[in-house]
Amino acid sequence: MNPGQRPAGHVVSPSPRDSLLAAVLFLVFVLVHLRTDFPGEMIIVFVAGAVLTLSLTWRRRQPLRVWLVTTLCALFLLGTPLAVNPFGRDVTTADMTFVLIGPLIALFTVTRDSRQLGRLALGGSLIALCVPLLWSVTTSPDAERNALLAAAFLVTAWALGEMVRTRTESGAARSAALEREKAEHDRTVAAEERARIARELHDITAHHISVVTLQAGAARLLAESGEMPGVELLSGIETAGRQAMMEIRQALGVIRSSPDGAAPLPGIEQLPDLADRLGSAGVEVTLDGTPGPLPHSLGLTVYRIVQEGLTNVARHSAARAARVSLRREQDFLAVTITDDGPPRTVPLPGPGGHGLTGLRERVSGYGGHLHAGTRPDGGFELRADLPVVGAP
Repeated sequence: MNPGQRPAGHVVSPSPRDSLLAAVLFLVFVLVHLRTDFPGEMIIVFVAGAVLTLSLTWRRRQPLRVWLVTTLCALFLLGTPLAVNPFGRDVTTADMTFVLIGPLIALFTVTRDSRQLGRLALGGSLIALCVPLLWSVTTSPDAERNALLAAAFLVTAWALGEMVRTRTESGAARSAALEREKAEHDRTVAAEERARIARELHDITAHHISVVTLQAGAARLLAESGEMPGVELLSGIETAGRQAMMEIRQALGVIRSSPDGAAPLPGIEQLPDLADRLGSAGVEVTLDGTPGPLPHSLGLTVYRIVQEGLTNVARHSAARAARVSLRREQDFLAVTITDDGPPRTVPLPGPGGHGLTGLRERVSGYGGHLHAGTRPDGGFELRADLPVVGAP
C-alpha cells in the first residue's frame, strides 16, 4: 500500500502534534498577512494559506495528498499577479521561506515513507516551486537567488527524509535479523535439550528395566522350581521400579516445575547404590578408585557412563561379576567398566540400539573420548576419558 492510501473504512484520526503544528502555522500566517487596508482579493489568499497550513494535520495519514495540496497552495501564493499578491510587494526571501514551510514538511514526510514517491515529489516540487520564482511576474530582483534557495531547501528536506527512512529501515532489518537469530538459537537449544532429555530417559529406563528383568527372571525360575521367591528379591524389583520413577521425575524436572522444585540429578555419590541394585539382580559389582571432587555436570556424566556400562553387562553378558574403575590422572578422569563373561545368546528385553550412541554424544559433548569393545581375554570393556574442567 502506497503512502497516502488507507484501507476502506479506515477512520482517519490526525495526530495531536500535527494538529498543533498546523494551527500554529495558520495563526502565524494570519498575523503576518493581516493589514488595515484589507483588499477583497485577500480572501482568496487567506483561504489558500488556511489550506496550506491546516492540511499538515493529516501529513502522517495522507502524506502524498498533503504534499500535493501544500505544493499547489504554495505555487498559487508565490505566483499570483501583483493585485492578488499576499505580500503586496515583490516576493522577498523571508516571504518565500515562510510559504515553503508547508511543502517542505510534506516533502520530508513523503520521502520518509517511500523512496520512489520521495524522488517523484522532489522533482515535482523543484519544477512547481522553483521555476515560477525565476519567471515571476513580480519581477523581483531576488528571483534567481530565491529560486536557488528554494531548491536548496527542497533538496535538504528530501535528504532528511531519506536519512530518517534509511535509518528506520536499517533498524527494522537489524531487529528482524536479531529475531531470526534468536528463533534459530531457541530452536537449537530446544533440540539440544530434547536430545539431552532423551539420553537421560534412555539411560534411566534401560538400566532399571534390565535390573527388573533380571530379578523378575530369577523370581520366575524359583516359582517354576516350586520355591517361593525371597522377600529380598521381590523387594529389589520394587526398589528398582521406584528408583526408575524417581529418576524420571528428576530428569523431567527441567521442563515441568513443581512447588518444591526439581530434585538434583544423581552423581558419583550414588554409584554404590547403582552397584547394589545390580548386585541384587545377580551381578556382583566392584567399585575401584576414587575420582575426587568433581563438577556436578561431570559427576552426572560419570554416573550415566557407569549406568550404561552396567546396563550393557546385565542385558548382553552372562557374566556374574563386573568391575568399575575410576582413575584420576592430572586433568583427566578415566572411567572403565569391564566384565569377564561371554555374551548372552538372547539379550534381555528393554530399550536399546541408542545407548552407546547417546553415550558417545554425551562424552564428546564434554570433550572426552569413548571406547567400547571386547577384551582379548574375554568379556567386554567400556572406557571413557573425560577432562576435569571447573571447580566442583
